[in-house]
Amino acid sequence: MKRMIGFLAIAVFGGVMFAGAAFSQQSATAADSPPVSGLVPDHATLSVENLDLEQQWYTRVLGFKILRKMDTNPYMINEQLAIPGYRIDLIKVKGSVRPPAGSTIYYNQGWVHVVFHVEDVSKALAQVQALNVKPVSVGKEKDVPIQILLHDPEGNEVEIRRNVQ
Repeated sequence: MKRMIGFLAIAVFGGVMFAGAAFSQQSATAADSPPVSGLVPDHATLSVENLDLEQQWYTRVLGFKILRKMDTNPYMINEQLAIPGYRIDLIKVKGSVRPPAGSTIYYNQGWVHVVFHVEDVSKALAQVQALNVKPVSVGKEKDVPIQILLHDPEGNEVEIRRNVQ
């Protein structure tokens, strides 16, 4: 028994040492390597409960156009929406569920919101209000709108803000 415990202790210690050495080699190599370059935003995927309601909101409020609907998979329907330079895939997955009503999105893991920038946030705010969409909040700097937070019909957060780059 003592021999077995001693063997296990050596094996665990050796495994920790080997993993540590591998990690330190990995870290040094990773630190010397540049990050991925040339990234350009392409699309985000949003799992939804009511595909039609969400599609109508994104086309009516944000001006997305319907690219295509794919419904050949018996477990999922995918509808692709796009604006110039960006796409959102709305998916309805059989058996998927929304977080409990009233839960704060920041307590859920995963993507929290999608953000778009515009040149004129005041103009975007006027356009949103003309569509009878009530912002969740409007961030201001010196009484000038710089950020609009919206919720789509299922409570997913969409932010429209000035370009800060």
